Amino acid sequence: MDQSFSDLSRLSESEALSMLADIGRNLVLGGGSRLSPVFLVSMVLICAAIWVTRKPGQGFWAWAFPRRVYATRSFVVDLQLWLLSIALRAVGFFSLVAFAPALTNALQTFLAGDTAPNSTWPPLVIGALMLCALDGAGYWVHRLFHEIPRLWPFHAVHHSAEQLNPVTLFRKHPVYNLLASLVHSLVTGILQGLLLGLLIGKVEVATLMGVNLFYYAFNLAGANLRHTHIWLSWGPVLEHLFISPAQHQVHHSINPRHFNKNYGEVLAIWDWAFGTLYVPKQREALEFGLADMRGNRISQPHGTLRAALVEPVVTALSPRKRKTRAREGRLGPGGKS
Repeated sequence: MDQSFSDLSRLSESEALSMLADIGRNLVLGGGSRLSPVFLVSMVLICAAIWVTRKPGQGFWAWAFPRRVYATRSFVVDLQLWLLSIALRAVGFFSLVAFAPALTNALQTFLAGDTAPNSTWPPLVIGALMLCALDGAGYWVHRLFHEIPRLWPFHAVHHSAEQLNPVTLFRKHPVYNLLASLVHSLVTGILQGLLLGLLIGKVEVATLMGVNLFYYAFNLAGANLRHTHIWLSWGPVLEHLFISPAQHQVHHSINPRHFNKNYGEVLAIWDWAFGTLYVPKQREALEFGLADMRGNRISQPHGTLRAALVEPVVTALSPRKRKTRAREGRLGPGGKS
């Protein structure tokens, strides 16, 4: 249910209850996110297979969901930011920037006209091309938040997680969510419009939605393990094509040799093409959080929900604080203070 902030005071009791019900469904089911039951179940099954294979010497639940990860302040902040994002989405905070489909349609019509022939391309091929467009946009949005000093403080909230768990995916500042949605919608709409207008032709909306099948398969294949302590590598061949859970854990590492690597979400081809790919040769011991350029851990700047919301704004507005944050070593070669 989309309501602007100005409409909140005029909500009727039934509308308020409906909004709370929407929030409740998201909490329980996770919507279409990785926290929906089917993806959580697939994660547990993959963890069980790894546990049986590796024989770590401790019980399954203690190994897969250890107290050192979940009985922490870091996990509490993860949960708080996740709940905040659900509440903001319920009141329509991000609805104004979700314009990629409209932009795609407008650009396609401009390039091909209203009389463009229907596409004869196989739906799976169209879905794969749309996935490439979406993932390419995601790569550059992610990289820009690392390399632009005014943007990095908002993304640093995500990297400040010292223990990774599936909820860490949603450990994001609202400004990051808003700006990332805006840029992602803009880039995605342009890329998809160019593909459809110049190459593919008209397609049914249902065909375009086929790209969700690829994301569904990706989530089933252990996407939730990306934000955990459990190492799952797919080997050097596949990891030049797809980002494995191990590769994303490397992205979160405080070891300087891992800084600014593996920006991709699904596909590794963008990292490979633009020189940011890191393919581990073997299992590596990783520590997560924020560190200086030498890999020395810095004190947690986002230990509470308030700090996670306020500190990035203060840092983004302060040149001195931005220089300090830049010395954490996460800014790429294009980043300048």
